[in-house]
Amino acid sequence: MSTPVRTMLLPLLCAAALLAPPAQAALQALEDESLSQISGQAGLTIRLDLMARIDEIRWQDDGGSLSLRNVKIDNGCLKPSDCDGYTLGPAQLGASVPVLGLEVPTLEVDVVKGSNGQSQLQLKLPNLTAINQQLGPLGKLVIRARVASDLYIGDTSIGNVALRDLRDINGTIKVWGH
Repeated sequence: MSTPVRTMLLPLLCAAALLAPPAQAALQALEDESLSQISGQAGLTIRLDLMARIDEIRWQDDGGSLSLRNVKIDNGCLKPSDCDGYTLGPAQLGASVPVLGLEVPTLEVDVVKGSNGQSQLQLKLPNLTAINQQLGPLGKLVIRARVASDLYIGDTSIGNVALRDLRDINGTIKVWGH
């Protein structure tokens, strides 16, 4: 690109951006029926990718305390060999396998009718157990996650604790008022 064209390009782009009309959209509440017509499904699916560090979580009683210090939430891939070549990053609390058309959300949120006809909020965890049974010889689907911490009683360290790699999980929580 020649110098005069480059010199004129930036002011022209800036002028075009200033002349562009502002955009806005109104949000409106949708019932499950309306939502299913738009997206093909009712309810809401949440996927969470999380990387966090918490200095301390402490439970204190009259006689002393128990604390988790240096809490880390990540994918646990400290070395590439830990996770089949993946590098350290956020815990991906959901999974995607595009080749198989598989999308596993962290949490599905929906409103369902209970046996008494009352509306209930339903929180549904992914069913990794059934997915892994269906995958069979193709391998296991693992949600790469690590929650690690140093464990203290008072000011004395008694070691560390870690939760890693979810392989089998399945569950539903329903919430309703009385």
